[in-house]
Amino acid sequence: MKISTNQMFNNSSNQIVTSQSKIADMQAQLATGTKLVKASDEPQLAAVVLRLETAIAERESFQRNLTLVDERLANEESIVRGVDNIIIRIQELAIQGASDTVADIDREYIGIEVKGLRDALLGLANSQDNEGRYLFAGSLSGSPAFQSADSGQVSYSGDYETLNVNIAKSRTVELNRPGTEVFGAVTSIGSDGEPIEQGFFDVLDKLVVSLSEGGGAAVADSIGDLDAIQQKATLALVSIGVARSNIESEQDIHAESKIILEGVLSKEKDVDYSVLVTELSAQMVALEAVQSSFAKIAQMSLLDYIR
Repeated sequence: MKISTNQMFNNSSNQIVTSQSKIADMQAQLATGTKLVKASDEPQLAAVVLRLETAIAERESFQRNLTLVDERLANEESIVRGVDNIIIRIQELAIQGASDTVADIDREYIGIEVKGLRDALLGLANSQDNEGRYLFAGSLSGSPAFQSADSGQVSYSGDYETLNVNIAKSRTVELNRPGTEVFGAVTSIGSDGEPIEQGFFDVLDKLVVSLSEGGGAAVADSIGDLDAIQQKATLALVSIGVARSNIESEQDIHAESKIILEGVLSKEKDVDYSVLVTELSAQMVALEAVQSSFAKIAQMSLLDYIR
């Protein structure tokens, strides 16, 4: 088979262009550290990389949500722990005030302290987060959860809706809680045998009045109600603790999953520098050889064959 000079010239030119293109791609890979310089070069690899990057971004989004919820729960936990401690102190004062050995004037002093603790609890019930949202107002976080009427009676002004955030593909957690879960009403049985419902702050206000105006027996009547509201606070504290424990476990799962995905992505996408440098050196040597041959062929003439 005869090969024309023109065909030899074209073959050599194509080899040079191909080698130069390969070298340029390798140099780009070395510069970026990734095998995928252009998605169009390797569409299959690009699709795999995209899926992995999407999965990693999804894990990061879940982790941010978990951090947000945990920070809020940590804030709530601190507040509810304070509520629990204050109620325990009020219980101690009530037991002291119920004693027949306490003078009326001393009982009034106890009432003053209880009133101060009651006001402190109202302040905690209307706690706000760093962005000024009321923690215990349900979804109506722009307004105080508990408000006082002109009569001094405190009532819940929030709602009972909860806001959910995604922490996994098919799992959500509550971001907020209604104030009644912590500062809820209690039900007691009246002297006529009928149930009587009292709000959280109604129980405290009744105790203050009993200490100021009543005797030990009237104060003793409030002790059972105090036990009930203290139990609500304790249950809320336990609930928050369980939620934080679950969030910590979920964070560990997402962190481990993210590490695995990043390892797979690195294997698929990142270049092996030692291998790539070796291949680049070999390609450059091959290019030099082709260029040298091309230069010799280009300089040849018919006289070279005649000689």
